[in-house]
Amino acid sequence: MTGDNKISYFVFVDNSNVWIEGKRASAVQKGSVTSMQEAHDRNIEDSSWRIDFGRLLNLITGGHTEFVKKAVLFGSKPPQNDTLWRAAQFANFEVKINERNAANKEKNVDTSMAVAAIACLYKEAKIGDVFVFVTGDGDFSSAITQIKSEKNQIKIAFWENASKTIKEQADEFINLSKKINDITWSPYL
Repeated sequence: MTGDNKISYFVFVDNSNVWIEGKRASAVQKGSVTSMQEAHDRNIEDSSWRIDFGRLLNLITGGHTEFVKKAVLFGSKPPQNDTLWRAAQFANFEVKINERNAANKEKNVDTSMAVAAIACLYKEAKIGDVFVFVTGDGDFSSAITQIKSEKNQIKIAFWENASKTIKEQADEFINLSKKINDITWSPYL
């Protein structure tokens, strides 16, 4: 599509959510456990698993990264030597970092993500644009309802254990568990 009629993508990624569950999905793929539920129950993760943000963006846009108007990665303040955020910025993600609370727990990531999506809805989006949430959290149900009420599309991309509610609300659900090889970071690519 060209001109003003092109569909734009607005992408919102909950980094901690996708990374922690991705480590569990990788453990399932490698045969350490038989299911995501078992990975949760036994606290089994593949600590070596890393996500490739550029490949994630390519997957969730169906290869149309040129139509991404905004891609935002949300998370909490990383350690000083962490390179994740630079990698995300290199893949054209805007990075929104929230401070951790006194107990060193992540706070306000979901709220920040929902507020940013609604701001894009009313300030930047056109009817028919695609909002992609890379999260499995059912707390996004209200934001999804609002975005759809304005005649925009919703894609949810997450592991197989995403909230049933948001999977049902989505126009499309991308099961990252089935696409893990497509988004796994590799130093050889």
